[in-house]
Amino acid sequence: MSKPLRILQICHKPPRPAVDGGCIAMDSLTTGLLEEGHTLKVLTLHTHKHPFVASALSADYLAQTQFQAVFADTELNVRDAMSHVVTGESYHLSRFHVPEMEMAIEDALRADLYDVVLLESLFTTSYIPAIRRLSDAEIVLRAHNVEHQLWEEVSKGMERGPKKWLLHLFQGKLKHEEIQSLQSVDAIAAITERDAAWIRQTIARHDKDLADRVIALPFGLDVEARPHSAMQERPSAVLHLGAMDWAPNLQGVQWLKDEVWPNVRRTLPDARLDLAGRHMPEHWTSDSDLGIEVLGEVADAAATYDSPYVVVVPLHAGSGMRIKLAEALAAGRPIVTTSKGMEGMDLTSGQEVIVADTEDAMAEALTHLLTHGDEAKALGARGRAWALQHLGHQARAKTLTLHLKSWVES
Repeated sequence: MSKPLRILQICHKPPRPAVDGGCIAMDSLTTGLLEEGHTLKVLTLHTHKHPFVASALSADYLAQTQFQAVFADTELNVRDAMSHVVTGESYHLSRFHVPEMEMAIEDALRADLYDVVLLESLFTTSYIPAIRRLSDAEIVLRAHNVEHQLWEEVSKGMERGPKKWLLHLFQGKLKHEEIQSLQSVDAIAAITERDAAWIRQTIARHDKDLADRVIALPFGLDVEARPHSAMQERPSAVLHLGAMDWAPNLQGVQWLKDEVWPNVRRTLPDARLDLAGRHMPEHWTSDSDLGIEVLGEVADAAATYDSPYVVVVPLHAGSGMRIKLAEALAAGRPIVTTSKGMEGMDLTSGQEVIVADTEDAMAEALTHLLTHGDEAKALGARGRAWALQHLGHQARAKTLTLHLKSWVES
């Protein structure tokens, strides 16, 4: 094996516990890079929304990653938001910049030499000046989304009012700062080829060499280890599992509840929809008359997916790759999603998933899978076979390693 790399991975939230897709994506890459033999330090922010949970980290993990967490108060503050309207800065990004994190980064760079500083998401890019002052490492941005596009899509689905106006105002600032941040790194690994293509096209106008250093690197999973015993059972209910403090999830599930599910119930009066995930709106309660069960946060997402459900991913906004879709594929679940929901994965409707973009089409697809159990099981089996071939986390780490070494040595 060639010489291992020394990598500082800077995260905007703790990779563990893996409570959402972003955490899973970061942790999967950490795991893969360690398996490749690299030396790694994980330095992360933690927040009220994503707290540091010491009990979720084993002693081996702490030792292998030299794990360090720094608190940042990222709670939305109207006064701060309005001050950023005046200053022209992006409020989305500034919330994640705290002096304590900058000091921790500087201390890490003074203590050790690194070949690569891996920035997880746009929200860590404000620390680039501090990194440049103390290190010659290659700064590689892992772009989880094209953030300004995500918020553009979210705002389109909102009713007119002050919140939409303010969000629209912030979008322009976010886009400007996002493009500036993309131009300030040494290489970029986007989660999807679609995002990578937009990034290449955007920065090629200013820096052709950097545009050549933009790659698509989808996240990976340990698919083989994912539980999938329920593949042998016919689905008996529909499941959505996702954090409801992410605006695209909230909008998608609201549409599912209000527009799609009534059509399912008209055909199947006993059909059940289970809603699982953190931060459910307080006014969302279980309703036996509608066949809706609000489960809230579940202790084990993998075990929840390994249950006889049809999984639904009703997204209409967001960029990047849908990690909950990947988890459901790995579990062998039959899946109904939208075109937006399966972005970033080379899936075929009717083969590994069913794609339905209208309320009528989605209701029909859910109804069909609930009433044709053998077809649902076959769909889930094809989805898991696809996941086994395409989503291994070590394969992703090997790909990134090849690029990192070429960038470091160039």
